[in-house]
This record gives sequence, C-alpha cells and structure tokens, in this order.
Amino acid sequence: MTTFVANISKAAETRQVMVGGVPTFVTDFNVAENYRSSNGERATQFYRVSLWRDAGTKMAKYLTLGRPILIEGRVKARAYIDKNGQPQANLEIANPRIQFITANNAGETETTADPEDLPFPAEE
Repeated sequence: MTTFVANISKAAETRQVMVGGVPTFVTDFNVAENYRSSNGERATQFYRVSLWRDAGTKMAKYLTLGRPILIEGRVKARAYIDKNGQPQANLEIANPRIQFITANNAGETETTADPEDLPFPAEE
C-alpha cells in the first residue's frame, strides 16, 4: 500500500459496464503526484483510479479537475495495446481510499477529515 497527496488531472467520468451479466457503475479519473526526483528535479507521476458501484457514483461530483486528495491504495502497472496497435502502459491505484483535502492561505494542505480517520498519524 502507498499513500500520497495528488491532484485530480482528469475529472471523474461514470459509466455502466456489465459484470457477470449485472449492470454495474464504474467511475474513472486520473491523478497527478508531484515530487522531487533523486537528483532534486521536480517530476510528476500520473495514475488512473477506478471506483466501483456506489463509492464511485457518490463521489463523482466531488472529483473535479485540480482538486487535491489524499489517496491510499496498491499501485499496479498495466500494459495494453492501443487502438493504433502500439504497446502502452499505465499505473493504476487499486482498491483506493480517498480523503478530500484543502489548501490553506500558506499553500499547506489540510485534511477535511477527522484526524482519527487518517491512515497515518498527523504531524504535531
């Protein structure tokens, strides 16, 4: 499991798919994690995130472009062939837990959740 702060880089889109013959909703969106590489340069890593059933449909309206979130989940790499027959790959966050955060006037992030619900202790 990994936990990090990211910004939504593609707003949520909800669609209906068939799972075992049952219509099911899935909400997809992308996030961008900004970090410093080992040589100190700024870098960005993009991830695809999917939320299934009620979790996705209830949260979709809040998953807007640019919004910062705290996300926890398992990172998975997925390889595929695009519509032009070219091999591609992306990173996905599996089974995500999401908390919405806000930035204060100093540019620091603050969680909108109760500190007791955070997946790690708050800094003192």
